[in-house]
Amino acid sequence: MKLNSFNKVVIIALLLSFSACQSEYTKLVKSELSSNKQNNSIFHDLEFGQTRSDFYEICWGLNKRGIATHGPSNNYVQTFLEPKDTTQTLKKIRMLFYAKFNERDIITAMDVKFSYSAWAPWNKEMQGDKLLPIVQDTLMKWYPGNPFMKVKNALVKVDGNRQIKMFQESERDVSVLIEDLEYKYNTLVK
Repeated sequence: MKLNSFNKVVIIALLLSFSACQSEYTKLVKSELSSNKQNNSIFHDLEFGQTRSDFYEICWGLNKRGIATHGPSNNYVQTFLEPKDTTQTLKKIRMLFYAKFNERDIITAMDVKFSYSAWAPWNKEMQGDKLLPIVQDTLMKWYPGNPFMKVKNALVKVDGNRQIKMFQESERDVSVLIEDLEYKYNTLVK
């Protein structure tokens, strides 16, 4: 089948319009994944690709050094981020985290929750909406690179294979999911 010039122009125009319809987020994910940059580091020596036993061993080491302990209901590991100004004790932030594992017990993501340790429903300065920009700033310091972008009801940052998704979960909590996009998209394709 031969295509005449008009048909070729129409096909090219359609292809260009489809690629123009991609969101900035989709374009960023494709660009970052095609860069082959590997950002497997999470925090506290935890990384994508480590095993469940590695996770427990690292967390046990953090516990022995007094850095972390069990969180509420033993569902998370708990640590605290101290404010730079030591007189601002109310600004201490509780960080809860727990790894997500695939069927082979390999870390593919990290579920993290932040809240002010002095949070109370009546304390408006300790609410999740006030904490969100503080967490965003902290994450930019921990993970320099691309900025966060608004995607639906979340802020998302993609650097290589690592994506960080952040949103206000409740009046108290800011939720963060740090995930390996290579694992996520390779799993979706299979």
